[in-house]
Amino acid sequence: MTQLIVTPIDMAAKGSFAKRKRLLRAYADMQAAVKDNDIGVLTAAYESIEAMVVTQLTTDDGTPVAIALEDASAEQFDQLMGGLLGEPTVPNPKSTP
Repeated sequence: MTQLIVTPIDMAAKGSFAKRKRLLRAYADMQAAVKDNDIGVLTAAYESIEAMVVTQLTTDDGTPVAIALEDASAEQFDQLMGGLLGEPTVPNPKSTP
């Protein structure tokens, strides 16, 4: 099974502050959309986050990222999003085979 590998934002790199700010703004929009039950805003926020995550992804076996991402679970995507900010990406034990 193809594994998606996320490279965290290099917080020392030029432009990393703006990238982190865009990610956090999209995450805040996502949370507000859930609270307001606004599916349009929620979808836009997820698309913004996905666009940022995709630039930081590779696969372990050469499968194109777009294909591997289509097969990802929502839980995996949440882990990738956290990994972008350098959070641990250990899978939830209940979801592992």
